[in-house]
Amino acid sequence: MEIRTLLLLAPPILLTLTFHEYAHAYVAYKYGDDTAKRSGRLTLNPLGHLDPLGTIMIFLVHFGWAKPVPVNPYRLRNPKRDMLWISAAGPLANMVLALMSGILLRLVFAIGAALMSIPLWDCL
Repeated sequence: MEIRTLLLLAPPILLTLTFHEYAHAYVAYKYGDDTAKRSGRLTLNPLGHLDPLGTIMIFLVHFGWAKPVPVNPYRLRNPKRDMLWISAAGPLANMVLALMSGILLRLVFAIGAALMSIPLWDCL
């Protein structure tokens, strides 16, 4: 992989992995399990969530992983329901980030088109 490509891809990948894992930890904490917080995983610091091998694999073979968030179902008020929401939190965080990124890109294109006096649909 070219160094320029790596430098462009690394920030969004780290951001996505971090928010995904943070979402799992946050929802678990809100439902009564403080295991992730006690282990330092309720953080937006990417270093708390990165698995060294998983991170390297993302850039080498375009498939990788982060450290899974520890969850103790015995600390949850309603384990079956709460585990469903904890599990869904990561993918939902990815969808929110994708939506926000799409809106941001649309704004960038719109502003660029306005500055260049080009109709927006010609830029897309």
